[in-house]
Amino acid sequence: MTDDIDALLRRKALELAKTKFKETLPSPPRRQLTDEEVVKLLREITKGERAGEIIDNALALYKPYVMSLFRKIAELHQQGVIKELMDYELYEMLLRAGFKVPVKTEVKIVRHGREYKLGES
Repeated sequence: MTDDIDALLRRKALELAKTKFKETLPSPPRRQLTDEEVVKLLREITKGERAGEIIDNALALYKPYVMSLFRKIAELHQQGVIKELMDYELYEMLLRAGFKVPVKTEVKIVRHGREYKLGES
């Protein structure tokens, strides 16, 4: 019984020493991503039909301002915090940061096999 406890204590002490050793190792410095790399990475991790449109419109309207937000999202993805991002989540982030990004919206009504756009008689 005491041998089991001693072995368990040694194993836990070894695991603790390993984690402390990993923390003390200097991590390799990450290079700063260029704007093009950030946008490319953001396009890769965003999913959804409107993701490209949201990114394009945000860059067209607020490029110098949204790049810091996009850069932070890319860093979080590289750290493993964000695996993928849906288009509506990106839109919500931009809205909460104060960037109103217009998205083309069409409302269509299908009645008796015929399609009507809203505003059309």
